[in-house]
Amino acid sequence: MKLLTKTRHRGLAALAAAAVAVTGLSQVTAFGATKITLTEEDYFNTPGQLSALAAYTKQFEAAHPGVTITRQYVPFANLDTKLLTQATGNVLPNLLAVDNPFVSTMISTGQVVPLSGMKGFSTKGYYPAVINEGLSNGKYYSYPVAGANSVALIYNIPMLKAAHVAPPKTWAQLVSAAKALTTSTRYGIALTCEAAEDTTWQWEPFFWGNGGKGNFSNIASAPGVQALSLWKQLVTDGSASKACLNWSQTPAASSQYIAGKAAMMVNGPWNFPTLNLNHMYYGKQFGVVPVPVRVPGQKSIVPLGGEDWMISKSGGSAAQQLAFDYIQGMQTPAQELTLAKAFGYLPGKVAVAQTYLKQVGPEWKVFIDQTLYARPRTLGLGVKYPKISQAVWTAIQSALSGQQSVKGALSTAQSQINTILKG
Repeated sequence: MKLLTKTRHRGLAALAAAAVAVTGLSQVTAFGATKITLTEEDYFNTPGQLSALAAYTKQFEAAHPGVTITRQYVPFANLDTKLLTQATGNVLPNLLAVDNPFVSTMISTGQVVPLSGMKGFSTKGYYPAVINEGLSNGKYYSYPVAGANSVALIYNIPMLKAAHVAPPKTWAQLVSAAKALTTSTRYGIALTCEAAEDTTWQWEPFFWGNGGKGNFSNIASAPGVQALSLWKQLVTDGSASKACLNWSQTPAASSQYIAGKAAMMVNGPWNFPTLNLNHMYYGKQFGVVPVPVRVPGQKSIVPLGGEDWMISKSGGSAAQQLAFDYIQGMQTPAQELTLAKAFGYLPGKVAVAQTYLKQVGPEWKVFIDQTLYARPRTLGLGVKYPKISQAVWTAIQSALSGQQSVKGALSTAQSQINTILKG
């Protein structure tokens, strides 16, 4: 689902600030001026994300003399573990960009502060599903970074035309199309199968759209077995690379597609800016259709994605209020529109989203329509979701690598999930 440029420090005061910045707020006084460094941590990595947030940070620093935002990038697969380790040691950065299903877990650490206690906080105008991602015991702990997103099937138009293949709507068509599109230099489809949440997230539409329950309590029954067997077939017949076991959604799988090494990919709209930078435009070089369903009549139920800003207890109240000011500034309509376009997300506020839809192109239609049926991943699960997701992606990896059969891998996951649900 993925930034900020470091401002140059000058003099001994900056060296002192940099030396202690890792623990949160740094304050030193040089020639009577207070210098404050806020640390920020995220996994963003697309050109659009990086440039948009760097530009915003530059504006914020200019409007707050003496304040510097320093950023640390952590790969998607590693960020959750790192945040938990930092929370245990009470050394979280001031600002955290958290994948939305992990928000509940960060709240449970006790090391993040409720935003609803900050001056200027408001929930007005947001889509309930977006703002409620950070709601716990009557308090709100997060604001959206750039809105929400989901996934669909993105395909290379010239490649499909050359192979006389229509964009697939069903699983059978997907298997047939992927096989026909596979050559000695490319795969029919790029899947994400790494040991991380983005693998569960990509598989959820296949499972949920096939009748899988939101809490995965029937993952080892027909909906799950059929969905994972589909992925297994794509890898087994060579239509998808077995290297997907090490591929992240972005940039690994998306890079395969952009480089022409895959004709299709399950991925999200945050790739639109990168596709355009590579001279790939909607309707000419790429198209978008919903994630295929097993049988006609089923609906593609996609997970609701996106990230949320959270503020840690690192530093004192001054640091926390400054961190809040930083993320609150992104919630204005103008900034929401800028960030949503750069990230390839839908704005988190209803009115802003309506304006946004008038400005973006037809490539958004599938994603807009899917939002009506999108499912928040943590709905009814809260802090249990990350553990359940790990059981799911572990089963997917086990089946695709051949360590277990599809049924065996899902049965193992089902046993783990049942224990988690009872806990």
